Amino acid sequence: MLGSKYRGRRKGVTVRAGSVEQARREAKLTLAQVAAGTVTRTAIHLIEKGRTRPSMETLQQIARQTRKPLDFFLLDPQAPPAMTERQAQLRELERLSATRELHKVIELGTSLLEAKWSADDAAMIRFSIGQACCRLVQPADALPHLRRARSEFERLGDEWMAVEALDWESSAMGLLDNPDALPLANEALERCRRLEPKAPQIEARILGHIAGMYVASESWSLAIGYYQAAAEAASGVRDLLQLAKMHHGLGIAYQYILQPATARQHLDKAMTLYSIERDLGSILRVENDLGDLLLKQGQLDAAERHLVQALQGFDQLDLDRRGRGYVLLGLGEVELRRGSTERATQYLLQAWDSGVATGERIVIAKCRLLLGQVEERNENRSFADEHFDAAIRILEELRMSDPLRDAHMAYAELLDARLDAVAASRHWKRAAEIGKVAAMGLKWAGAAGAEFRESLA
Repeated sequence: MLGSKYRGRRKGVTVRAGSVEQARREAKLTLAQVAAGTVTRTAIHLIEKGRTRPSMETLQQIARQTRKPLDFFLLDPQAPPAMTERQAQLRELERLSATRELHKVIELGTSLLEAKWSADDAAMIRFSIGQACCRLVQPADALPHLRRARSEFERLGDEWMAVEALDWESSAMGLLDNPDALPLANEALERCRRLEPKAPQIEARILGHIAGMYVASESWSLAIGYYQAAAEAASGVRDLLQLAKMHHGLGIAYQYILQPATARQHLDKAMTLYSIERDLGSILRVENDLGDLLLKQGQLDAAERHLVQALQGFDQLDLDRRGRGYVLLGLGEVELRRGSTERATQYLLQAWDSGVATGERIVIAKCRLLLGQVEERNENRSFADEHFDAAIRILEELRMSDPLRDAHMAYAELLDARLDAVAASRHWKRAAEIGKVAAMGLKWAGAAGAEFRESLA
């Protein structure tokens, strides 16, 4: 690849800082239009950001596409300082994004917006801020920036960046449990597949985000189908972080369809790749998922070690959403299985507070299910019924079929133990009905990879 070819060797023509990007923007062209199918969009991007030097042939093409003379691009020590400073600020913002210094991205980007920028530069700054907020799991802060950025990219005709902004916008909505997130992600996928030249890295990320939405809703078969399609799309893209996310998601999905050995293989791979990328937040989430896997296998002490390590890390990094609440749920279940209802209740109430604070209704629903079991053990049947009924209502409202089925099954088992056969039968029947729908989803997901391959043909 061109990017790796030049890394550390710095061969090619030395061009004036910012000249290629300036020429493209003045010509009102996208990266893909400048690349014109001769080189990749990524190659033009790397040249613009000073990460690689173009060959003379590539520079001549850039000059032709932008209708600038070659002299315009050649190194000029008399370049205007103001332009150099502004380009340096944008490059620093990009560097911070690449190294995942996310709080600094938000801080610098917010300060840059106080100055006057061209429409496309302002859109890129907003996109960087929105993306950083998403990665820090601050979706409410991300959405205004991503929506404005997407609107501006669409107005400017930059479909590449419009698709990227749309993808992250759908991800932010997914973090807010907004049911419109999935249709928006599917729109991003459709538009991405129409890009010319093809964008396999963006497509893989969108597919991964859709798979992640199905993981969040615990639709495991659908999640696996989309992760497999994402892996196909990314097969020619060397992106360790993207690969780590795929293995992480597959590990979670295989865990919940009762294939623990396969799940452990994927989670271990994800841990290794996240460690290489120094993505601490994701490392902690894998710790939580390993704890959950061991918990389901009945290895309570080992599960507790992973969960405690994850909880300590989340507290240090101030990561609450899709992190701390789930860890506390796991620790509550560990104590429940040990028979310590008092300690279990302490953890579960903390998880409930976390779910309320972050608006994660799925965390609250799972707290209700476990607290229902606690109350049943304490022989408080009316409180147990209240918790199970409330959990089922939440899951119905969230349209989360797999966890809803599991909730009906758990309640049916509890009612059977009470010898309340009539009530238990109602919940077994409802679980079976939901299971039939899930089976149809499994059949659909099995065809997802084939459908994806056909779409590339």
